[in-house]
Amino acid sequence: MTEEETIDIEKELEDLLTKVQPDLQDVIKRSFTNVALQQTKNGEEIKADTLEDTSYFAKNTQVNLSRLELVRPPTFHLQGVSLDLKSMGLSLRCSLGEVNVKGLYSAFNENLYNLIPVMAEGHVLMTLSNMSADVTVGLVLEDDAFSFINPSIEFNHDEVLVKLSWPSPKKGGGYEFTTTEQLAKHIDDLPLTASISLSLFALLRQKLQRHLGQVLRQATSVSHLMCCNPSMLEAYSSMVEQLAQNGNRVVDMVLINMRRTLLQTCREVLELPPLHATFMHKIGSISFIGKLETDTGWLKNLATINRINDVSVSRPCPMKTSFHVTLRIKDLQIGYDEYRIKAIGVSCAGRVAAAFTNNEVHMALSVGLSHWEPYAQLDDLRVQCCDGMDLHISGLGPLSGLAGAVRAWTRGAAAAHAAPALSAQLQHELHTALAELQLWELLHGKQ
Repeated sequence: MTEEETIDIEKELEDLLTKVQPDLQDVIKRSFTNVALQQTKNGEEIKADTLEDTSYFAKNTQVNLSRLELVRPPTFHLQGVSLDLKSMGLSLRCSLGEVNVKGLYSAFNENLYNLIPVMAEGHVLMTLSNMSADVTVGLVLEDDAFSFINPSIEFNHDEVLVKLSWPSPKKGGGYEFTTTEQLAKHIDDLPLTASISLSLFALLRQKLQRHLGQVLRQATSVSHLMCCNPSMLEAYSSMVEQLAQNGNRVVDMVLINMRRTLLQTCREVLELPPLHATFMHKIGSISFIGKLETDTGWLKNLATINRINDVSVSRPCPMKTSFHVTLRIKDLQIGYDEYRIKAIGVSCAGRVAAAFTNNEVHMALSVGLSHWEPYAQLDDLRVQCCDGMDLHISGLGPLSGLAGAVRAWTRGAAAAHAAPALSAQLQHELHTALAELQLWELLHGKQ
């Protein structure tokens, strides 16, 4: 193929992508609604969506949350979509309406127990009103359809309401349920809702991604889009591959720098605060008081961070290039080298360690020129999920019945302590890497 023919193909491809983009955008809109109707018709939305038991620690009190589930499956109503076939990007906004999580809570406060024998346990209902999701994904070619990578999904909501109900003794005997409510502007403003925000958003993100995956499979045909023209399809595939290679080269350089500095500065192991709690535990109908203490904990293996797929690249303007990528820490672990539990006159001590096999971090970078000076900046970095916990506990012995509680405590510590520490450390390393590397020169072949 001569140079002139290559230029002609590239010009034809650009003209074609400009022409077909509005039609494909409309097809995706219709497919988004059709997939929701299909799922309801097929009964796919009948099974309750559950969250695993978790805990949070407040002063000397440990609060357990259990049997958590969505009151009803979320529905995704598309409000707007923007497609960019030249940069292989798709952005959309959808509404989830009201999201409700119900479950059981139990808490015990030692100070209050010194005055009157009291145990607080009952039902919890958390309501997030007017929830919406802003979604940005990169597109890739898979068989004859588009698929997506590097999803960035940000959830927004109006108010969050927490309603607690518990049995209270009546003067004439028996019990009645007492109810109290707490209202806040954001899910992380209240301890109870903050303790589930990471797992709740991970669940909603997973369901929304599955929905979008079905939409793209049903709505898109790459060969049809390219008018079944082999030369055009080859040129398009080459364009997509070149985009990914450029992005991979930049992000891999950043990750190499991060891993090196994490190891050299001994920051791939982070310190976590110790846990202290007085708790109430039941064996059958018998309740007993227990105390939990741990030494300082740890979060380790940050230097095993790497990308799990190609980088998505877009050019919002001629002077700026943006990169989105999904990262995973291959061997993310948290633990406490010593814990101590006392309950019903029995003491035990041992070690707790947990590995999170399903963890994801979303990262977005920008490289460009400002007043003709090159810059590189971090636009976003967030822990999107921290699941798949493989827990190892030693030393429980006669208190082996507390294994489930230890699991919930560890999961709560991962959400409250480990995830923020991980995010802060990765941001620090990224800022360091971006300051040291000449990414503009690398991106434009000047290095």
